[in-house]
Amino acid sequence: MFKKISYLIDYFKYLDNPIEALKFKFGLTKSCNIITKNSKKEITIHNEFTLNRLMRKIKYLSPDKTTEFLEYMEEIDEDSEYVVIGDIKYVNIFNSRFKEKSSFEYEICNEEYFSSDEWDMINFEGRHVIDIGGNIGDTSLYFAKRGANVIGFEPVKHLFDLALENIALNEDIKEKIIYVNKGVGAKRGTLKIDANSIKSYIGNDTYDMEIITIEDIFNNYEFTPDILKMDCEGCEFEIILNENLTMFNDIVFEHHSKIANKDYKPLITKLKEEGFVIDTYPVAASGLNFEDIGIIHAYK
Repeated sequence: MFKKISYLIDYFKYLDNPIEALKFKFGLTKSCNIITKNSKKEITIHNEFTLNRLMRKIKYLSPDKTTEFLEYMEEIDEDSEYVVIGDIKYVNIFNSRFKEKSSFEYEICNEEYFSSDEWDMINFEGRHVIDIGGNIGDTSLYFAKRGANVIGFEPVKHLFDLALENIALNEDIKEKIIYVNKGVGAKRGTLKIDANSIKSYIGNDTYDMEIITIEDIFNNYEFTPDILKMDCEGCEFEIILNENLTMFNDIVFEHHSKIANKDYKPLITKLKEEGFVIDTYPVAASGLNFEDIGIIHAYK
């Protein structure tokens, strides 16, 4: 009951015309205009899904990105085949034709752009980034858009396949990205996944993932050690605690203590022992405390 009341309060907290939006929400009108308190941009929506998604995300928006977010919502509402987020083009997974042909679930990591610049503590121009946990290519595209050369790793096959589609859509930066359908860990092998944080992606079946190491990346792809990014639902614990990472200039990652059921503090201790300075940041879009999930930037 409290969540429902809080949800309704958000209409009045974030919208200039909450009554009009609520009339549409409860089926009293066939469309509605959306006017937020943080933007002069006005959109008209015809789909309740769009309104529900907008209201779930609006509390986490960066004020300076509200207009971009509304333009994105407009594209979703119009059932566009593609959407643009931060000057990067993506396949619209909410498009009716896409949903008809896809039986998989996708976590919309690229929407995090609207709540924060998660990785903007680093200047990427002319840098080399190893992107572990690339998902649908959003972070690799983000780094490449900011001037980096990137090698990305995503072990879940249908996320990898969608990433390739997204990369191909961005002609100006696609040549700056190598994308690999493998996982990265502290030792090479095959990992059989059947009950972890990616189960929503793979259904009830087990999923075999090929795992390589940081050393394998340097040996097999001749990639310059510079920036290491990790967003891999817990593999950061295995890699940081068991690998020597002193060859990197920057390491930036999301710690997933809640998912992994582990304390993030030993990660900071290990990185400090390797000569890194540490900064920490919240993950605003998660709605969770830093102890559960947070961004850690280690640099020299």
